Amino acid sequence: MIILLNGTSSSGKTTIAKQLQKKYPGVLLLYGLDTMVQTAFPEKCDYPPYDEQAIQVTTSEQDGHQIIRMKVSSYMYPVYQTAVQFYKMLSEQGYGIIVDEVLFDKNRITPFFEILSHEKVYFIGVKPSKDVVIRREQERGDRLVGLAAGLYDEVYNPYFTYDITLDTGTVIPEEAADRIIQFIGQTPEPQGFIKSRKAWMSQENKE
Repeated sequence: MIILLNGTSSSGKTTIAKQLQKKYPGVLLLYGLDTMVQTAFPEKCDYPPYDEQAIQVTTSEQDGHQIIRMKVSSYMYPVYQTAVQFYKMLSEQGYGIIVDEVLFDKNRITPFFEILSHEKVYFIGVKPSKDVVIRREQERGDRLVGLAAGLYDEVYNPYFTYDITLDTGTVIPEEAADRIIQFIGQTPEPQGFIKSRKAWMSQENKE
């Protein structure tokens, strides 16, 4: 079983994931973008010329706010793909997994739908309003200001259908975890990821 949490930066995914680990009656392993990719690359990959082998950042302004957009280097695609294969291996061996992700860039999204096509995946959207993530980002002080807004529209992709969508501007992490656990108990065959995969792959095949 895989619980795939998708949301922009500062949406509250990691806090929910830790509550899930605490409240779920079994053991859930937590992986995702931070643990599988970001901490693996050295800090110099944040700057030229090494950012060409990681994630390049561009800055602009929109509605009076700084906006940061990210471009993933093709050098990183095999890293992301291998991470998803790792999730599949654990799931096949009976482990329960939480994947804390920011799904943007088609070359990162497609491997999830291809590799996990036969796994049981609970697809959870963690989606507060854009104003909320902008405020949180500023309050945290440990994120690039403008990243949450810059990723917002791309991460909440119109092709995605979630089993549950959580507005963490109004739902506290403990309640969010309870809702996910209740849904898992009541839904042995989740459909969100399956529907999303069908919609995503259909549009990919048209391109």
